[in-house]
Amino acid sequence: MIRKLNLISVTFLMCLWSFAQSEDVSIETSNKTFEIVNPDYQLSPYTGMTKQHWKDAALYLLEGAFGYVNSLDDPMKFPKQPGKSYPHDERRVPTEKLEGLCRTLFVAAPLLKENPNLTINKIKVADYYRYQIGKLIDPKSESYIVPRPKNGGPSQNLVEFGALAVSLLINPEVLWEPLPQHQKDELAKAMLSYGDGPTVDSNWKFFNIFVLSFFKDQGYDVNEKLLVEYLEKSLTHYRGQGWYNDSPAYDYYSMWAFQMYGAIWSEYIGNKYYPEIASKFKENFNDLKDNYPYMFSENGEMIMYGRSISYRIGAIIPFPLMGLETDSNINYGWMRRISSGVIKQFFTHPDFMEDHVPTLGFYGAFEPAVQVYSCRGSVYWMGKAFLGLLIPDDNPFWTAPENNGAWETEFQKDKVYNKYQGASEILITDYPNIGASEIRAWCHEKVEDDWQGFRARIQGYRKL
Repeated sequence: MIRKLNLISVTFLMCLWSFAQSEDVSIETSNKTFEIVNPDYQLSPYTGMTKQHWKDAALYLLEGAFGYVNSLDDPMKFPKQPGKSYPHDERRVPTEKLEGLCRTLFVAAPLLKENPNLTINKIKVADYYRYQIGKLIDPKSESYIVPRPKNGGPSQNLVEFGALAVSLLINPEVLWEPLPQHQKDELAKAMLSYGDGPTVDSNWKFFNIFVLSFFKDQGYDVNEKLLVEYLEKSLTHYRGQGWYNDSPAYDYYSMWAFQMYGAIWSEYIGNKYYPEIASKFKENFNDLKDNYPYMFSENGEMIMYGRSISYRIGAIIPFPLMGLETDSNINYGWMRRISSGVIKQFFTHPDFMEDHVPTLGFYGAFEPAVQVYSCRGSVYWMGKAFLGLLIPDDNPFWTAPENNGAWETEFQKDKVYNKYQGASEILITDYPNIGASEIRAWCHEKVEDDWQGFRARIQGYRKL
């Protein structure tokens, strides 16, 4: 079904297919679409998905990546998709491999927290990541990441080390504590060379924040003044009603970056060391529930909006993280219905996977949606969605019966509903007759100033 909306065309396609989970998964099945085995339509009458099905979906994603791993030495390096994505030469290959490693770890880390002995394609997953982390600090390794020079600026290495710090923070028992002390010290030296340094005035500040925060929590001396500076500057990006401005645009980075990072950081670091700053992030996060869910269709599908849309399901991570602070005003059944609906939207689509790896695009490969900063492994940034598995089994996010929220209780047929967020000048419109949602947003970056070519030059940011 295609719903063509004014300004931003939104395509919602869904189909139901099958995929089965096993303890040791092999590559033969990894191009099949995802199957919801034994759906629970009593708890989840719309999607049939429970927390177990989220685990199945995470494994489905991870086993495709491990199809390229036949030994501990094999990197997370995937076939390049034709087009503008990197690498175009050998210089970027180490960074490409770093992306594959650190981003797939978003998927693996929560799975390993429950099952440290997880094995995929005859490889023990925990052993693999610990071994590969060791290669990052081994000058003799092809995966070696050179520490940032004294006067070096921010780079993609900072991004990926920030991602690695998140995974180390949420699962130190498996990923950090077993490392020998000399590796811990060398890893701290390498990661802090980037974290204790310059950044980009955007969501990038959180990469520094997580590196500095993790090693502070582990007892290392860090630049605490810089850490607090980046935290306070990140808060200045908030514009209200759930939206952060990512300098200069509003897009899903407000959700899978600012809001997610603020919630995770507050839970694991902020509440302990910086409660006043954490309370501000949590206050901003609390604003989400009144607007963001209305951006999703009646069928629980997301809009193709903004840059990095290949990250797809990463957009749902705020919903399970709402379970960090139990709030009677949150409709957890609706939040899970949306989240599971978005997972189904993509994981059950036949074009989602190619070469056992998610495509760069939306449903399938789509070159206009690809940015020059992406490689094939970049897509695993979507793995942030599965950080939702950190929410306990008995949390209302998992136990509340699915419902359709406003589509059931607020909206009436033959009417149109608008939600205008004044500070960000974002307008969300819902159409009960067709079950569609629409967003009208803006980006003031002009074409002549868009040297990166991923805001002013793509339709996802155009305004009325």
